[in-house]
Amino acid sequence: MTTQTWRVGSGCAPQRPHLVLLVLPFIWQVGGIPFVNEVALRPFGMPFPMVWQMAGVVFASTVFALVFHLDRRAGLEEEEAAFIIATAPAGGAA
Repeated sequence: MTTQTWRVGSGCAPQRPHLVLLVLPFIWQVGGIPFVNEVALRPFGMPFPMVWQMAGVVFASTVFALVFHLDRRAGLEEEEAAFIIATAPAGGAA
């Protein structure tokens, strides 16, 4: 597995196309509203839009966990450590 190393001042950030997944929870919430508001089903005795929102929280959490895992697999932690070292003050004071 090759990872692109981020260099201070190089102007190129690492490529992480999996970050596009973060738009899915937004689409879930905003895109589904017109369809969800018309559903008369009442699971667990709650209005369906409320159940939809609760399911959206679970869905968003799953997507965030997946992106976190993919970031770690892509070597983001090493890139962050290299960035912190490269941008640390010269005197060593944090």
